Amino acid sequence: MNDVPPTDVLTFKLSDEGKLLAAFEACECKPLLDEVTIKQALAKQGLSGLFLYENALSDLVKKYGDSNESFVLEIGERRDGGCILKIDDDKMTAKLTLIPPYGGAPVTLFQIQLALQEKGIVSGIMTGEIEAALKDGYAAERTIAKGLHPVPGTDAQFQSLVPEIRERKPKVDERGIANYRDLGQLIVVKQGDPLMRRVPAGEGKKGQDITGQILMPQPGQDIPFASGLQGAEPDPNDNNLLQATVTGQPKLVPNGVVVEPTINLPLVDISTGNMIFEGTINIKGDVKDGMKVHASGDVFVGGTVEAAEIEAGGNIVIKGGVIGHSEHSGDPNEIPAFNAVIISKGSISVHFAENVCMEAGTDIIIEEFSMHNHLTALNRVLVGKSGGKKGRIIGGITCASVLVKSGVIGSNAGFITKIRAGFNPYLQVQIDKLKLEIDANEKEQEDIKKIVAFILAHPEKDKNGLLNKLLRTREKLEIDCTQLHADRAHLLSEMTLAEHVQVIVEEAVHCGAEIQIGNSIWKNNEERGKGVFQVIDGAIDFGNIMLNVGGSH
Repeated sequence: MNDVPPTDVLTFKLSDEGKLLAAFEACECKPLLDEVTIKQALAKQGLSGLFLYENALSDLVKKYGDSNESFVLEIGERRDGGCILKIDDDKMTAKLTLIPPYGGAPVTLFQIQLALQEKGIVSGIMTGEIEAALKDGYAAERTIAKGLHPVPGTDAQFQSLVPEIRERKPKVDERGIANYRDLGQLIVVKQGDPLMRRVPAGEGKKGQDITGQILMPQPGQDIPFASGLQGAEPDPNDNNLLQATVTGQPKLVPNGVVVEPTINLPLVDISTGNMIFEGTINIKGDVKDGMKVHASGDVFVGGTVEAAEIEAGGNIVIKGGVIGHSEHSGDPNEIPAFNAVIISKGSISVHFAENVCMEAGTDIIIEEFSMHNHLTALNRVLVGKSGGKKGRIIGGITCASVLVKSGVIGSNAGFITKIRAGFNPYLQVQIDKLKLEIDANEKEQEDIKKIVAFILAHPEKDKNGLLNKLLRTREKLEIDCTQLHADRAHLLSEMTLAEHVQVIVEEAVHCGAEIQIGNSIWKNNEERGKGVFQVIDGAIDFGNIMLNVGGSH
């Protein structure tokens, strides 16, 4: 045994086995002893760092006080440091608790590594945390190993390729004036345009617990494009790319995009702005004054069109009427300027029309009356509802290639009402334009001719080769003029009078009505009843027996 310095009658000794012993030598006069005195004695002898058993000091004080005989009592021992490893139930975390030494050796890194090995911990070991715990000499359930959780796979994602719908704002001109009718273009896609990209579900990433066990991830949900998407379908060469099958307005829906070839509106006014759309426009109510509606398809208007502009690549149907205004220059041969314009490459159908310019690629059909309009149809103009009240054409100019039909033409007020039939009105416009170009060309030639004659009479006036320049210019004008005459002759050859061209009147023709079929003109100077205007032997004939009325509606 190792001797410990004595304290009068009580000494402390540390055995070879590391046990702390308190030895009492019996004597007649014992000094008082308490726990504080014992601790001071242990500290003085360098033994305070040893482990003391529970209640060891109180037991020693009692035995000391009760005993008159010598005794030796084991009150503690020397202990090395220790460590405890705790593994969570899911084997994803290991926690270290360090037990401090009591006079013995502290825990070493090797001991902890051995403990990890015994527990089967091989992955996610946090060496830095272990070293920090050893340096501190203390740890209470300090995490020293972490597993790697698996990363779940991502669900299929859908990325819109359609331009973001911007807020439609008034267009501001160079003077800073805002046009509240022009709010910009609608977003429109065409057939074949990409709409949405689908990113397939991700598989996720594998994990691993601290024992090295591989943890499989939860795969993402591989959601397909929504079924039954109107106007859209996957690209046949790329199932993850959605593309438009029609031209129209795109609309995002869950897991897809639909393309609406028809845009539906309650009305068109300043709140909606002008409507320009690659498709069909369906307007439930009215089109207000000053607005514009342009569609590549059809246009349907459930209400009335005021002084507005409608243009369609298909048909135009207006359930109500069209009311505009016109300005006349005073020249009876000049077409007035209209602020209500309806243009269709197909047919136009309206309830009534007043002060409107209408142009149709096929027919113009007006249920009630046409008043002071300029109507141009490549096929027919029909005014009046079949089986109902007879229609009326009052004033203006009505042009059609094949047939003009109305209950009444003209009015008791004697308005000049011009009806033109039997030729292509659009070709006539081109012919008239060519005639103006020919007249301008010939006038320029005449002016050059006069200048050339003057220079020939006064050679000294020929400066910088002016005469040669004038002759070259005149030669070019002559060539251009020859081509213009040829173009005009070609168009005139196509302006042949169609067979069975008719102007049908179902009720009456008033004074002031002027009927032109081809190049023949009939000016009506008296009230007439129903009948048919048609060309017979090169002249217009008005007969009371209605022929070829198959074009009625």
